[in-house]
Amino acid sequence: MRLASIDIGNDALKGYFGSLDQQLYIPNIIAKAEDRSIIDMEKNPLDALHVEVNSSILKEKNRKIAVGKLASKFPDNDELKPNQDKSESDQPILMLLTALAFDAVQNIKEDEDNIINATYLLSTGLPLDETKREKNKEFRKKLKSGQHSVTFLKTPEFEGKTVRIQFEQVLVNTEGFAAYMDLTTDKDGSVKNEEIFGKTILINDIGGLSTDSAIITKDTQVDNINSNGIKKGVSTYLDSIIRKVRAEHQYTINTRRDLVEIITNEDPEEQNYIWKYGNRISIKNIVDDELMALANEEYKLIQDLWISVPDIRLSYQIGGGAVVLRPYLQKINEAAQQFPLRFVKPDDSVWMIARAYFKILIMYCESKNIDVKEAIAAK
Repeated sequence: MRLASIDIGNDALKGYFGSLDQQLYIPNIIAKAEDRSIIDMEKNPLDALHVEVNSSILKEKNRKIAVGKLASKFPDNDELKPNQDKSESDQPILMLLTALAFDAVQNIKEDEDNIINATYLLSTGLPLDETKREKNKEFRKKLKSGQHSVTFLKTPEFEGKTVRIQFEQVLVNTEGFAAYMDLTTDKDGSVKNEEIFGKTILINDIGGLSTDSAIITKDTQVDNINSNGIKKGVSTYLDSIIRKVRAEHQYTINTRRDLVEIITNEDPEEQNYIWKYGNRISIKNIVDDELMALANEEYKLIQDLWISVPDIRLSYQIGGGAVVLRPYLQKINEAAQQFPLRFVKPDDSVWMIARAYFKILIMYCESKNIDVKEAIAAK
């Protein structure tokens, strides 16, 4: 049995397998790919995930797809849409099973039938609004009861290998509260950020398609009444930027991930610039207009929550959306209430939820007297 924690983010899947030392990051993009022409096979299998996914819980049972970086190169690729629930869409399941198969094919031996049989103890999660609608119970049930297999097609190193996946247990957490777990516990389970304890705090998790606003009370409980989630995140605004850049500069940015890399590039010579025919072109005016519009909406949400719960002491902004919105939110805040907003490091912002899921998984194992060291070492 393998331990796995997976945050199926709207932008990317982030996962930990076996321990907090083994990370996996796959852009959340898929594309239909019955077959693909190859001149020279890619060197890194993660750059060329071409798989056939069979699962009894998919609406379309048999899917041959490119996943992640490879899918981003296809003209007709799919990223999650704003009106889709994560718990009911096929795409999160396809991403989840592909990630587990990618881990299994590297860490579990084939049986005599050349099949890799992989059993996982999985910790994952859903947005706050879906948890409120009890979608977590349905999601857990269908993962545990389903029959799942992934066959690697034209993927370097793994072509022709099949992984059958089953779940010993599935923990479906609430994304916002999971962030609190990561803020207050270290890798070894010891306490960190002790100044948070005994205070009511707001954790604003700004994702691609949704924002989870979890209020954690001073006695470490979720405020079920005032905690909220909205179907609004950065993806719609990134898509608008891509459309405007195409219309104004006749230049196509292929995916949201490509655009985020342009916006957050640490090199000032590259940040908010595209290159067309060897010439550098600024898209900063388009980026600023769109992201400032979203920042204003996010700030209004923070204001409304602070009005509802005036004893909130701090508000943490996390998630991939917080990384791109930080300068805009800070600018608005300086001119408005000057709330005590906190931002975590970009890397922590991206990995916080997946890391929290793994910590919760370890706590679950200990509560059930499962030998954590034996599970971590399992092959």
